[in-house]
Amino acid sequence: MPSPLHPRTQLSTESIFATMSRLAAQFGAINLGQGFPSNPPPDFLLAAARKAIGVFDQYTAPIGLFKLREALAEDLSVDIDQVVITCGGTEALHALAQALYGPGDEVVILEPYFDVYLPDAKLAGATPVLVPMKLEGGWRLDLEALERNISSRTRALLINSPNNPTGTIFSKSELERIVSLAKERDLWIISDEVYDELYFSGAPLSLRRLAPERTFTVGSAGKRLEATGWRVGWILTPAGLAPTLAGMRQWSSFCSPAPLQAAVAEALPFARQTGYYQTLREGYKKRRDLLASGLRALGFEVFLPQSTYFLTARKPGLEAETLVKDAKVAAIPGRAFYEQHPAPDGLMRFAFCKTENELTRAIERLDAYLKTAR
Repeated sequence: MPSPLHPRTQLSTESIFATMSRLAAQFGAINLGQGFPSNPPPDFLLAAARKAIGVFDQYTAPIGLFKLREALAEDLSVDIDQVVITCGGTEALHALAQALYGPGDEVVILEPYFDVYLPDAKLAGATPVLVPMKLEGGWRLDLEALERNISSRTRALLINSPNNPTGTIFSKSELERIVSLAKERDLWIISDEVYDELYFSGAPLSLRRLAPERTFTVGSAGKRLEATGWRVGWILTPAGLAPTLAGMRQWSSFCSPAPLQAAVAEALPFARQTGYYQTLREGYKKRRDLLASGLRALGFEVFLPQSTYFLTARKPGLEAETLVKDAKVAAIPGRAFYEQHPAPDGLMRFAFCKTENELTRAIERLDAYLKTAR
């Protein structure tokens, strides 16, 4: 009998997002857990993909298809030599963890956090140091705690704004303080900005505008274009570092799907020129408000997001695992976003990237369940 698998495989158990989607299918629940849209991608993206298949079908360079890098450089106002294409934001984050820190290092991460941040750090041999956000009628960044948790071993700050799961957009003054700390301590910044176009009031400020020499920005076509399964993401690097990051990610997937890269390259300028993102935001805002008002009516404390397509709410005593089975509504339990500190009692994350009909039926199911559970 061979020896057991390496202990690092303990980090590879089924994620809570996959678990809740599996349970939603098993119990016939409306899935407000995992963040994938119910709507199909826009017609212009699908048309671009059909045109690309049969033309762009072989490997691209690990750094990405030139025409997509060119489109992103134009869209994001960066030099093309700073753009690396990845298999979604997930691979981008993994490649950055492998490139920026290792055994003996620490990476400071805000809590609640997106689930891949901690395994990425641990697989690189580094120690994640979690700084909890304050929940005082809304989610707040605790800058004093952030500063206290930076040590001589810290190599990077991992910042997610717009933030998943809270939907918070950090202010310019908050981001300036983060940059000041990074400069004082000579730290890298990983800025996860996959929801950069999903905001409901003022547009978020990108950290790369404040510290381009030390910031790696992660982006995602899946979030912008409602095509999460296409796995087209990117890293914007400080000057001169794109070839190294491309070299790191070639050992995982080598390249993102070529025809989908070509389709996104054609879709990005079209989306910008036609006002697609504004229309997308208006649709999400309507659905956000529909879900928020429905949950409030059921006695949930709702923390209205400024961005993303996620909403956090809490009702002490409720468990997401109970709701998916008995109410037939799936959400993500708040504890999935915490490791070093306790999650607020009854906290859940609901995805509103679903149809209005699905959201309405989910509220009706929750209402019916809560009436019988009293």
